[in-house]
Amino acid sequence: MKKILFSFSLLLSFNLAKAQDLVKKIPADAFTVATIKGDNIFKLMFVKDFNESFLGKKLLTETSKSLDKNFTSIEDFGINLEKNMYYFNQLSDSITYNCFLIPIKDANKFESLIENKQKKFTQQGDIRTMIMPDSTSIIKWNNNMLYFVTGSISSSFFADSAKSARYGIKDVRFLRDDAMVTDSVAIDSAYAITDAPMVEVIDAPPVVEKVKVQKKPVKKNTKKSVRTKKAGKKKTTKKAKKTQDDTDFDQPVALATDTAGNMAPDDVDEQYDTYQQERTEQDAKKKRLALVWMTAQADQIFSGNYRSIETNKSYTESLDNKAIAELWVSSLQDAYNAISPTFGSYGKAGLMKGYGSLNAKLFMDNKSFRISTGMELSQEQADSYKKILNRKLNKKFLKYVNSEKALGFMSYSIDTKAYLEEFPKLLKQTYGSFMGAKMDEEMDLGADLISLLLDEEAVSKVIKGDALFVINGLNTKEVTYTSYDYDDDYNQKEVTKTKNETLPDFLFMFSSEDTRLINKLIKYGVNKNLVSADGNIYKVMEKKSPIDIYFQIKDGIVFFGNSLAEMQGIQNNQYSSNKLSKMHKQLLSKNNFSFLFNAQNLVGKVPASEIGGEETAKKFNSTLEKMGNVYMKSNPIKGRLVSADISAEIPNGHENALKYLFSLIENAAK
Repeated sequence: MKKILFSFSLLLSFNLAKAQDLVKKIPADAFTVATIKGDNIFKLMFVKDFNESFLGKKLLTETSKSLDKNFTSIEDFGINLEKNMYYFNQLSDSITYNCFLIPIKDANKFESLIENKQKKFTQQGDIRTMIMPDSTSIIKWNNNMLYFVTGSISSSFFADSAKSARYGIKDVRFLRDDAMVTDSVAIDSAYAITDAPMVEVIDAPPVVEKVKVQKKPVKKNTKKSVRTKKAGKKKTTKKAKKTQDDTDFDQPVALATDTAGNMAPDDVDEQYDTYQQERTEQDAKKKRLALVWMTAQADQIFSGNYRSIETNKSYTESLDNKAIAELWVSSLQDAYNAISPTFGSYGKAGLMKGYGSLNAKLFMDNKSFRISTGMELSQEQADSYKKILNRKLNKKFLKYVNSEKALGFMSYSIDTKAYLEEFPKLLKQTYGSFMGAKMDEEMDLGADLISLLLDEEAVSKVIKGDALFVINGLNTKEVTYTSYDYDDDYNQKEVTKTKNETLPDFLFMFSSEDTRLINKLIKYGVNKNLVSADGNIYKVMEKKSPIDIYFQIKDGIVFFGNSLAEMQGIQNNQYSSNKLSKMHKQLLSKNNFSFLFNAQNLVGKVPASEIGGEETAKKFNSTLEKMGNVYMKSNPIKGRLVSADISAEIPNGHENALKYLFSLIENAAK
């Protein structure tokens, strides 16, 4: 019985904690959701430790100074640091809402942050509301949560005359010298993503108070050549002198001209003043309309009368309880639409068709930082990528990696044959939508032509699809370059000079099962004096290159590098092997893509003269000494999810990744 009661109490406490989380306030149609998990953060660093850190002291000092108060702890802000904080946005064809949800622990402490004579708020029940002075954002809070929303009207929404008329908005233009300058509202535009805003659009236009705009006084110019009006000049048209109460604001402002088509300066100033007055009035209407919509949206968030993001399966499956921060974007196609409105209908045609939601999660523990990213694919795309990624790195590559000296490496492995077979399908899927339905036949013909021209089997033998690039160090080399000097008579003279450059010592390799074509290319290069041969090692004869490039073919691998000694060691089977660490071996052999940067091996390798002098070099090397390995790797496709991880190890002597990060920031700020 005790076990049953204990289990029931655990379940009840879990559900209660979930119910208290502000995620339930996020609408199901949110486009982007970002989360900061206060509980997981402050498990790594106590509030007291944060307050005493460099960043903490800076935050408290600057906040105290700006608000003329004395804050000694971030707890003085009244925020519940043990709960999740959220950012989300909603996109529509008319307005974009950018919103923050922050848990409140002590409403009185929070209100002390905003108390002053200029910032007043209203209260209804336990809900307080404050409209920011510029009327572009609203803060609404109660004893448990704070909600901040800012709205950006879409300028393209009011480009539709029917929609503009519905809200009493008019398109104001200014005509000068037969050039039309259209009105551009100083409000962010958002491309249409959803069919309608979250809040139901109000049919009746809002009540608009008249905006008084101080007219720019006409400057009197005493110079006769400027003030004298040309003979035969027409009077300023009546339409151009309409006031803001007239009804023809959507017409271009007419300009008076003389018989030669020239405009008097005074009339230009007057017409421009009228245009500015009308434009200001229309901008003010849009601003007040945005405030009406934001107010309704904020009220709805507090009422909770809508479906929550918790009902969105894609969002809930992206979550991880161990992450300290998370980001989720509902659709890559919609993200593309949002950032490329200039593509118009092409954006909506499905250029990113097949790519679903995106997510990223940040983890910190006592060993490393890690950012895990994921993207959903359509089933058809996932099947294609599973075929393409069905290859591992050539194991022979591993003996040419020396973990003790390598500054870093990057590798990839794909199945070239599968890629070439799937390429026409992926090409049509991506660009077929861009070209439009009328081009379907042409896209089919193009895809078939590519398949016909390419012998996938033959190409995959020449280039199997795996490669490894290794940087083994940095070398300083004296290089020559052409410059120009000038004599006393400024006659140009070409001179050859020398300078020292720090260049990477690299080795690149890829697998080839059939090297006949490569051998023909080498023979052609030798015959044309583009390549020189020294036994089985070849050198690219390029005088302008700051580095020497050598290459060779051995054991089914094509090698490129800039170290002759290294090439000779490979050719003579004298290359240092068995110096690959276990971690690096796993990173290379188990992933289709991998990247590594070894900061420790770079310490002292970059000359001080190339990074700003001795003092800068000292700080640079000090930072490198405190860094661990930074690496990236792809993960196997699971279901329809393709993912990758970026990690940074923390060196010994640090309690966890968060405290290590704070120490790096403090060290860099000194």
